[in-house]
Order: sequence, then structure tokens, then C-alpha cells
Amino acid sequence: MPELPDVENFRRYLDATSLHRKITEVEVADAAVLRKISAGRLSSSIQDRKFESTERLGKYIFVNLDNGQVLMMHFGMSGFLKYFSKSGSRPPHARVLFGFSNGYTLAYDCQRKLGRIRLADDMESIIREKGLGLDAMDPGLGLKRFRRIMGRRRGMIKTALMNQSAISGIGNIYSDEILFQAGIHPERKLEKISDDELKRVYRMMKRVLGTATERKANPDNYPPSYLAPLREEGSECPGCGGRVEKIKVNNRGTYLCPRCQN
Repeated sequence: MPELPDVENFRRYLDATSLHRKITEVEVADAAVLRKISAGRLSSSIQDRKFESTERLGKYIFVNLDNGQVLMMHFGMSGFLKYFSKSGSRPPHARVLFGFSNGYTLAYDCQRKLGRIRLADDMESIIREKGLGLDAMDPGLGLKRFRRIMGRRRGMIKTALMNQSAISGIGNIYSDEILFQAGIHPERKLEKISDDELKRVYRMMKRVLGTATERKANPDNYPPSYLAPLREEGSECPGCGGRVEKIKVNNRGTYLCPRCQN
């Protein structure tokens, strides 16, 4: 599933391709991805408008239109954006397409149809409705605030990191990477984690997400010390040369090195 680094790169891609252009056509190829709006209303509301700016919170993109409304995009398990010309290749699972006056189109592609698109009057109403916590890369999320948020949680550290109402943006892949880099076992209970260990988790959260974002969320480009390119049971741990194990944490496949993480 696209997580914070992926979605931040989607946001940057949208900014680089699709802002300040008149939308001349909206095609809803599959209304299954729409939430709280019909295909007809989405088309009539957005046609002849412009995307003015974008914001991201966790795994969500919010696109500000020139009339003050906000288009929300969530990418589910397999979503992404593609900007292409009339002579270009239309992505195979395009669900909603926005055609611009320059002849180009922005497609929201979502093979498994688990993503969603919604139009709202403001970003804040969606955030409140979904109960989203502070973004993991928000400058306002300092160590003190992180400690306070984690101090209100119970259970396993991996579960807490993935809880979108606590901190937004971290999913299965990057919670594993953060904990691997911090040397913390994903099943460790929060109450058993020392203050120094929690500080290490915080530091690695910022470092891992920042590195992944800048390297286009492509594991092939990650540092050789990263676990993400080796998410396969039995692969060699980049830290100690031991074997990567796969376990279940709250029914999520979780990769770790039992020698490096305790």
C-alpha cells in the first residue's frame, strides 16, 4: 500500500504536471472509487476549474481547487497518478481522468479499486471525520510531542506506529524499516520501551521517511543498510548477516532480524 513517501511523491508529481491548468473534461471510468459524490456531480463540480495547490496528510492528498473546494485522493493498495498526452498510453486501470486545456490528462489509476476520491468544502472536515493524527513528517511533531502521543497508546510498538489516529502516514513497510533501524522488535510493548529507545524510534522515523521520500520511494535506491529491499523470509540481514524472519503482528506480515532487534 502506498505510504507517506509514496504519496508525497505523488503529490510532487501532481504539482509538477497539473496545477493552474483549466480542466476541460472529467471522465469517471469507474465510480466504485468515489465517496459521497456521484460521477455526474464530480464532473460538473470540477470541469472548468483549476487545481491550484496541494497538501498531504499521511496517506492522503488534498488538492485545492480555484473555487475553494478540495479534492481528496487516497490510493488504497495499488493506486498512483499518471500524466499523459493524447498520443500517450492511457494507464490500464484508470478510474478517474482529468483532461486539461493543454491536451494532457491526469489519470488516477487504482487496479484493486481500494482507493477513493472525494470532493469536500474543506480539508479539515475530512481530517476530523477520519480522525487522522499529526503527519509523521510534520515539523510540529517533535520528540516531546511524539513521546506524549506514544505515552497515550498501549500494546505493541509496531501497532502504535501504524495507527493513523495517532500518527499519520506510516504503514506496514515503513514501520518495519523504522523498527529495524532502531533495533526494536515490532512486538515489544510500549510500556517496556525505555525513553532512550523511544527517542531512537523517533529519530529513525524521521530519517527513514525522509530518505525514502527523497529516493522516490524506490527500495532499489535505498541505502545498503535498509531492510525494505530484502522483504523476503530467509534473506540476509544487511546488519548482521543473519536471516530475516517473517511473523504476523496484528495479522500483518512483518519482517525483522531477531538478532538485530530485541
